[in-house]
Amino acid sequence: MPTPALNATAPQLAAATTDFSHAETLTVTRPATLDDFEAVNALHERCSLETRFARYQAARRSLRLAEFHHLTRPDRSLSWVTYPEDDPHQLIATTSLVRTPQAGAAELGIMIEDSWQSRGLGTALVQYARTQARAFGCSSMVFMTGSDNVRMLRIIKALSAARPAIHSSTVDLAVPVG
Repeated sequence: MPTPALNATAPQLAAATTDFSHAETLTVTRPATLDDFEAVNALHERCSLETRFARYQAARRSLRLAEFHHLTRPDRSLSWVTYPEDDPHQLIATTSLVRTPQAGAAELGIMIEDSWQSRGLGTALVQYARTQARAFGCSSMVFMTGSDNVRMLRIIKALSAARPAIHSSTVDLAVPVG
């Protein structure tokens, strides 16, 4: 789960209220709201144990309402849901940036339904989150992922971030957004 946010003084963003269309995968990403809670948990249920573990470093099956509320508070977090262009009720991905105790940093969380992985959607969502992080007043995005999460490590490399030395089963890395 994301680190508790301590910097609650950031302005709410107008930029985060716009939809993002990803033409290559025929998907749309929009800001998440509390109304998405059940659909986000349905997404969790459809994702494999491996996907959920890659997202949380644990085999979580769902989010509690209080956790999702935290993810949808614009003073602490920016969160989005993604769906196919032709089915806005079928959520296939979630992305979030949550402020951390470190000034100017936000932790990135992303989970994509198994059948939608390896299509370029993850890279597009991370790049979108990176642009939103700048507008959110952040100078870096923090990643925590498993050392065997090849997809996320490729995305990190695509952000022009140096691959970190891996000394355990997890990788923690901060990537500049500017």
